[in-house]
Amino acid sequence: MKKFFPLLFFAATLCAQDVIQYTDGSTRTVKILGAEDSSLRIGIASPVPGQPGGSTLIPRAGISKIVFGPDPVLDAVEKQVVIGSLASARSRWQNLQPLLGTPESRAGLAGCLYGEILLQIDDPARHDEALAVFTEVEKGAWKVEDRQRATRGRLNSLIRKGQLEEASLEAEQIERTAEEPDLIIETRLLLAGARMESLKALLAENPRWDEDPPVRKERQRMIHEGIEFALYPFLFHGTKRAEAAKGLWLAREIYLLAGQEDDARAVASDLVEIYSETPEAAQAATLDKEKS
Repeated sequence: MKKFFPLLFFAATLCAQDVIQYTDGSTRTVKILGAEDSSLRIGIASPVPGQPGGSTLIPRAGISKIVFGPDPVLDAVEKQVVIGSLASARSRWQNLQPLLGTPESRAGLAGCLYGEILLQIDDPARHDEALAVFTEVEKGAWKVEDRQRATRGRLNSLIRKGQLEEASLEAEQIERTAEEPDLIIETRLLLAGARMESLKALLAENPRWDEDPPVRKERQRMIHEGIEFALYPFLFHGTKRAEAAKGLWLAREIYLLAGQEDDARAVASDLVEIYSETPEAAQAATLDKEKS
């Protein structure tokens, strides 16, 4: 499959270096832009200073190892996992996708970042695409961390698609068997989000929930479990600032759904005061100003 690379991409990336090691012991320093079937696409610097370069294909045959250098475009996306980075994220995923199973490749990270941005878009088709990307990374990425991140992304995709029971059951299984603190934190945040979405659906389907004892009991269970999962990072891993802030925001949303506005204000206050540098704190502060 032929790929085309924007001129600005060359200008931003040809300074970075990847080292190809061959089976005969020789090496070659290049910039790998992507891969196509049995070939690698590498950048070619322009002979004219200040002018954009081009690219060419070289065979993978005889390559024993690749030592990947920095990827400034992917690094920029990782710092800003927002809808505005969608085009760059898509480009890096498409170009690195054939390197998914290559040792030390950042293709898995590229796929996860692209999928996470897709989930921010309010479009079911994008959620389907994210699910496909996460599934591919989960099955084929070389790095364990990328596969685990893709698993969480796939479950978040199911939640966005409304497949709450399926996502919750699998997340609960992961949460019960996980040993790594980071995996436990991320999974509990995922479960908090799942409980919040389930609570929304329950209230939408049962507007007179307070008159139905079984529904009332289920509502209370969702609120209790959702808050417990959401506050876990803040209460037990407060130095994990991004995760704690995300959990506090989820707790605020669940409290609002439950009609517990005082509790919602309290966690929003903690969020703004303790984790002021996070996007969730900025959003909470903006909403507070709008109400005052």
